[in-house]
Amino acid sequence: MDPLKFFLVTDTHYFDVSFKASGPAYEERSRIDQKCVAETPYIIDAGFKKLADDKETEIILIPGDLVYRGEFQSHVGFREKLYKLKEQGKKIYLITARHDYSDNPVEFDADKLIPVKGMPREELRDFYKDFGFDAAISEHKKSMSYVVKLQEGFRLLALNCDGDCKDFKGLWDDQMAWALEQIKEAHEAGDYIFAMTHYPLLPFSPVMEFIGDAKLTDWEKRANEFADAGLSLIFTGHMHAQAVTEFTSKNGNKITDVQTGCFVGCPCAYRKVTIDEENVNIESFTIEDFEWDKGGKTGAEYFQWRFDRMITDIIDAMAFDFAFFTRLFGGPEKNKKLKVPVTMAGKLLQKLKLKHLGRLFLFNVDKSIGDRLVKDVCVEFVRNIFVGDEPYVKGTPMYDAVSKLLKRLHPITNIAGKKLGGKNPVLADIDSFVLSMIGDEKQRDYTANFKR
Repeated sequence: MDPLKFFLVTDTHYFDVSFKASGPAYEERSRIDQKCVAETPYIIDAGFKKLADDKETEIILIPGDLVYRGEFQSHVGFREKLYKLKEQGKKIYLITARHDYSDNPVEFDADKLIPVKGMPREELRDFYKDFGFDAAISEHKKSMSYVVKLQEGFRLLALNCDGDCKDFKGLWDDQMAWALEQIKEAHEAGDYIFAMTHYPLLPFSPVMEFIGDAKLTDWEKRANEFADAGLSLIFTGHMHAQAVTEFTSKNGNKITDVQTGCFVGCPCAYRKVTIDEENVNIESFTIEDFEWDKGGKTGAEYFQWRFDRMITDIIDAMAFDFAFFTRLFGGPEKNKKLKVPVTMAGKLLQKLKLKHLGRLFLFNVDKSIGDRLVKDVCVEFVRNIFVGDEPYVKGTPMYDAVSKLLKRLHPITNIAGKKLGGKNPVLADIDSFVLSMIGDEKQRDYTANFKR
């Protein structure tokens, strides 16, 4: 049996080149968004060229969020790009997700949001019928999920997880029953079956346990069911993060969630996967450059700048733009009493360096990092969670500094852990919780090889 090879691309968020995307209204949305939007036609063209140039890999999988916010014309433009890939010998299998339909899509013209035609959800299946749906050997039409045989010995379970299109992001019981039956049939036929869905099946970082949108609503239940049914591998997106996360069911069966970063936002990553009779091998690549005025920055610098600005603007707003800060966190009326302490904290963060923090809490900070601003370090910590392979492991000066700070704060964190740990065991040891977010010993979010 020949090994299966494919590319995994997700969260393309295409915004059609015909739409206006400049001015104050566009800049306001850009302040709190990791992904590029106006740039998407050019980033996608650059990325798709790299896929097309790889002649040994024909299959491309795309697990949803194809366009920005459900614009009909964006779907038209994106589908044209998919057809061009097909003409170059690629076989494309996709599912749709919540960004692919909308009641109120807009374009951005100066300070105005101009309504544009949206794509109804019920039309998506037939609109993209040439990209997986019509090749299906089984469909769950209600949820727009399907199974396809990719090549001899390999099947893909493509699961739409829109849920109720509101609060529930997951798989309905009848959809899950159908999926489990497809897994059983694949095994009986001697085929290896793996899945893709849009939302992560597993929280990829401890902090993601507390972010409702960071994984399937019913993730623990479904992870146990999938693993025990013999589904050992699933590819996901949505959170724009690079992560390879493993889960073991109560019965001792494993499933690995390979989450891939946004194709049009830092780190602009995609994966090349090879599955043979025993192993799964994953390589990752990034889009180094694209046609755009990047102000003298390289592609990688531009993507990082866009990500960092998102977090930096929030920190700066604490000090200088409390109205913007409160719009992000509940509105001015709710937060009026917080203005003075938030502003003071924000202004302190503008100047506070790691060496100052060390002096304040009576511990030494390595000279190599002492002059770094605390706010810049906070931005990097957040970015690293999404970029993956978090670098600050034991033995690095940054790990040492954070570890010493946590020891000084332990009387407080220990009390907090005892109170919070009862509600969520992840918080029982706050020191370990924090340190696990800044350093990843496995370092396999980009390159990984494991038993299938």
